[in-house]
This record gives sequence, structure tokens and C-alpha cells, in this order.
Amino acid sequence: MENGKKSSGLRFFTVVLALLLIACACFFYKVYSQNQDLQASNKELQAKFDSKDSILSKIEEEQKIISDSNSIVVNMVGTKAAPRSPANVYWDSTAAKVSLVVKNMPELASEEQYQLWALIDGKPKDLGVFDAKNNKVVLKMKDTQKADAFAITIEHKGGSVSPTLEKMQSIGKVKSL
Repeated sequence: MENGKKSSGLRFFTVVLALLLIACACFFYKVYSQNQDLQASNKELQAKFDSKDSILSKIEEEQKIISDSNSIVVNMVGTKAAPRSPANVYWDSTAAKVSLVVKNMPELASEEQYQLWALIDGKPKDLGVFDAKNNKVVLKMKDTQKADAFAITIEHKGGSVSPTLEKMQSIGKVKSL
């Protein structure tokens, strides 16, 4: 009988131990799953944070350009061909930096791009090309030390060596100080 008691006590202990091991395994699996979920959530939040941080950096950079006391603002108005194509050029002539903010310019065919020009003594100087999808952001363009006016034309993708005047969208004269 004593062997029977030992045997049933050992069985009871074995059953309790097995149940305890199963409970521990379930607990650790639950903790592991939660950890995996938290890691995935953390990666997603980090990606969102990085995106927002990048946007904030761009906004700060744009604000710096717009509020630079050395920059003058050249308001460009749409032409008769494109009356709703306004833009602003932020030009720091001492540092020769040119930045552009376009507003509501229509999207072009895939083989076309807008091109910014500086007009210097009646001659055009290429300041770079851009697409309409960049509306309402500050675009850094090529530098120029001089300009009497700025103009935007529609050109073939990649730009042109001289402006297509029939496709001029906006123009703005530099005000003399």
C-alpha cells in the first residue's frame, strides 16, 4: 500500500508538473507573441516618425528660405495663355540662390516639363526644370547672380536651351531696390 501511495503521489506530482509546464509554455508563447506585435508596431511608429521628421525638416528649410532677409520675392503672374499659373521666386542675389514656389500649375503630358528662366539683359538663362506635382513646395533651382525677370515655360522633358515663348506660363519682373 505504501508503494501505492507513493505511486499515486508521484502521478499527482507528475500531472501537476505537466500542467505547470503547459501553463508556462502558454504564458511564454503569449509574451513572445505580444513582443512580436510590439516590435512590429514599434517599426511602424518609427517609420511614421521618420516620415514626419523628414517633412518637418523640409518645412524648416523652406521657412528659412522664405524668411531669409537677403532674399527678395519675385511674384510671377500667369500669362494670357495660362492665367492661373502663379509662382513666387525667392532670390538671394548675394549668394546667387534661387528657390521657386509654384501654385496650381496644371500637370503636363509625360513628355513635357516646366522650365524656369532668368532674363538677364534680355537674354534667357536656364535655371532648371520641374514638374507640376511639386506644387506648393519650395524647389531649389540653379543659381544666378543677376536677373531682370524670371519666367516659366513649358518645354520638352529635360528642358530646352532656349525658351518656347508661345508656351510661357508665368513671368515676374525683379523690382529694383
